[in-house]
Amino acid sequence: MGALTGRTIQVIAPSGSHLSLEEFDRATRWFEAHGATLICEVPREGWQRFSATDDERLAGIHRAAARTDLDAVMITRGGYGLSRLIDRIDWSLVAASSARGCRWIGFSDFTLLHLGLLAQGGASSWAGPSFSADFGASDGPDPFTLEQFEAIFSGDPPPALQWAADGANARLEIEGVLWGGNLSMICSVAGTPWCPDLSGGLLFIEDVSEHPYRIERMLHQLDHLGLLRRQAALLIGHFSDWRSAPHDRGYDLDAVIDYWRKRIDVPILTGLPFGHVPRKALLNVGRRHRLEADGQAASLIALS
Repeated sequence: MGALTGRTIQVIAPSGSHLSLEEFDRATRWFEAHGATLICEVPREGWQRFSATDDERLAGIHRAAARTDLDAVMITRGGYGLSRLIDRIDWSLVAASSARGCRWIGFSDFTLLHLGLLAQGGASSWAGPSFSADFGASDGPDPFTLEQFEAIFSGDPPPALQWAADGANARLEIEGVLWGGNLSMICSVAGTPWCPDLSGGLLFIEDVSEHPYRIERMLHQLDHLGLLRRQAALLIGHFSDWRSAPHDRGYDLDAVIDYWRKRIDVPILTGLPFGHVPRKALLNVGRRHRLEADGQAASLIALS
């Protein structure tokens, strides 16, 4: 029996409409073939660029949170939409679902739920794959992503995450609350009631189609708010699908990281396997972790 056999998973679409019904249908078949019971009310046709109206998407979140028989809630995809809902979500309802052991899983626009749930409900969730794109690929999910996904159903705490990481410091051993996600989404709520005001945290970031100068500018925003340099460490995931310009003259993501290493006294580690790429770790947002690094490799160990 696999890790998903007998698991009940609800699929919601709190943000964008389907990009590919073919992917969605393949993902549905994949989960059912691996023994999962799926609950899905996601409409096959969207409303404007969203999966449904604001009220309908909000009600979908609340219906999932109210169920007591779920092992996980997954999103079809990210996109845009939770910014319209974040001030109306019943965070105590979602926090109660998390406390029962339901794993709320997603990334990209779903970063706002991770942040709001931690800030307003004091509860944890999982930054991880989406239903359609990650499990609806023609050749199935990435093997690393699948291994990570199954592990969160197999035991607690989950196994340590290890990756090759370049770090400014030779050796590190730090404990803190793991939090973060999509950098644009973090900045969209930074300084509001829906962003955790954490000191000593392990902040991870990623983004897609954002030029390095925009990444640098968003990090300045977090720094000017006093948030960035209060962290115990900054973990850099993938910043994918951006285009260089002729006048960059060597200015790239490495240049941005070097700039911030000189500007703030916070360890910055690269290579975190997370972002808008097929190979994703499952990151338990809101849980305390120990970060160990030696300048070349890093480990995240979940603490009870």
